[in-house]
Amino acid sequence: MDMMTSEVSRRSMLGLFSLAAALPLVGCASVPRAAESAPAWRTKSVRSQTDDLNIVYHEAGRGKPLVIVHGGGSNAEPYRKLGDMLTPHFRVVRVERRNYSVSGTRASPITWEQEVGDVGAVIAAVGGRCHLFGHSAGALVALHVARRRPELIDKLALYEPPLLGGGPGVVAVKAKFDAFIAAGRKDEALILIYGHFVGLPENVVRASIGSRGPDVYALLPGASADLEALTTLDTDPADWSGIRLETLFLVGEKSAAHPLLDSSAALAKVIANSRTVTLAGQGHSAQVSAPDLVAAAISPYFRAG
Repeated sequence: MDMMTSEVSRRSMLGLFSLAAALPLVGCASVPRAAESAPAWRTKSVRSQTDDLNIVYHEAGRGKPLVIVHGGGSNAEPYRKLGDMLTPHFRVVRVERRNYSVSGTRASPITWEQEVGDVGAVIAAVGGRCHLFGHSAGALVALHVARRRPELIDKLALYEPPLLGGGPGVVAVKAKFDAFIAAGRKDEALILIYGHFVGLPENVVRASIGSRGPDVYALLPGASADLEALTTLDTDPADWSGIRLETLFLVGEKSAAHPLLDSSAALAKVIANSRTVTLAGQGHSAQVSAPDLVAAAISPYFRAG
């Protein structure tokens, strides 16, 4: 989850709904560089295939569509620099997930299927088939798209989907989170979820909140929605073995073992056509701290074959 835009902890700012290692990156010769002048991003919207909710997306570049689904506690803005680096080879599309203040908001019940319809609508709008990259909770969305709508995807890339961090055990966490929000204790809500899912100490979270400013609180409804969805997440890796798409897992060398690395490792074991790349020196937010490393991993992967 990417609520804070810099890596501030000893584990390099993992993120909220984060979740196994092999094949380190070799050299930097293939690292895509951002253009001297950043590409012009065009903001558009489409109606979800699930419930007609308005879904906003940003696109730049040309070529095969590469759709990016952002993580929890974030919006698509922290993925802009990564997108800039990918635009020389792809029509990059950054989706604004529902409930995160840019696209529309849906009241409970919250389901993963709603976001399958969101991403499906965006893919239809940009050509009907794409490469798909999801990060953290966005990687969980991408997994659901891959399982339900594989015909929409050419290749799949997942950066630490927190599969093993979901399930009924999240119910109590969500109840406490919502109680903090209702009481106006927004900082405590953030401390709770970062501590529970990532293990960040309270002082680190407070410092990060202070550096981000009031805009961080606009993301809290989306975090609450993600928590609700996580309570119903299918956490049995074997249930995802039917995915036959070519899949690349990205993991941070410094990411937490559980649920981050453990989830990626468990999924990599059951998704037959998959491999894993470790991002050297990084945690769960390399799209912010080292977008060149993420681009160097996914650009040649999506371009090959």
